[in-house]
Amino acid sequence: MKFLKEMVRGLLIGVAGIVPGVSGGTLAVSMGVYDQIIGAVTHLFGKPGESIRILFPYGAGMLAGIGGLAFVIETLFGSFPFATSMAFLGLILGGIPALLRRADFRKNGLKKYMTAVTVFCLMTVVAIAEGGDGTVKELVFDSAAKRLLTMGCVGMVASVTMVVPGVSGTMLLMMMGYYQPVLHAFNLVQTGVLTGDWQTVLAQQEILLPFTLGLVAGIFLCAKTMETLLNRWEAMVYAAVTGLVASSPVVILWGISMGEVETGQRLLGVLLLAGGCLLAAKMGDGKTEDTLGGR
Repeated sequence: MKFLKEMVRGLLIGVAGIVPGVSGGTLAVSMGVYDQIIGAVTHLFGKPGESIRILFPYGAGMLAGIGGLAFVIETLFGSFPFATSMAFLGLILGGIPALLRRADFRKNGLKKYMTAVTVFCLMTVVAIAEGGDGTVKELVFDSAAKRLLTMGCVGMVASVTMVVPGVSGTMLLMMMGYYQPVLHAFNLVQTGVLTGDWQTVLAQQEILLPFTLGLVAGIFLCAKTMETLLNRWEAMVYAAVTGLVASSPVVILWGISMGEVETGQRLLGVLLLAGGCLLAAKMGDGKTEDTLGGR
């Protein structure tokens, strides 16, 4: 039962990871498993057996969420952007009570409130200034070296925002113009595997392989940094994350034209928002799992 619950959590994190504006790291925090996953990543070589045991169900769930729902999410966002956004917004906002407990604003409250408000304002300004750009880049490079360097760096940017709670890697990729090309390449690989078109699968590795290498490298580098920050300034870090999460409605909904949203989709969005909040509360009981770091 625990394994299945961890896989479901991983699936939700994986789905959140491919939705622009939604942070898989924030969802992991909301469900109380962020510290556990970060600890397992940073101790993978020191305690491989225990780390793999912890990471396997989450990793399997994330792959299922990303691979199985990539086409669906792309279609839903194209057809029902408001309702889909509201569902994931509910998943994020449902974890705020747990965040408030971790931040413990009763101690050094002024510093923490200032930190949360500052982060909230910064994220809101970024969302207003950059949100809705949606420019799609043509992934044509002058040389193989430039392609490797560019896509490796893009992967590292995505990994950093995956590890840092409250920051959406896919939103940044969208702002940079790489989100749709990378998602399209991933979907082409899935289609190629299912149909046996291995030539297409190999062709897309020119984009996906350096992106994946950058992603993995960035996750390991950033995970260690986040673990150090949590070990030293846990409450302050979570105060900052609270500000990030509070800005989610602006970040996620800013690019949506509300005048084009039909009444039925608005009502559905409100229901999905409530359902997402309840699901987040169900999947995370406000407590974090034990970590390898022993914090």
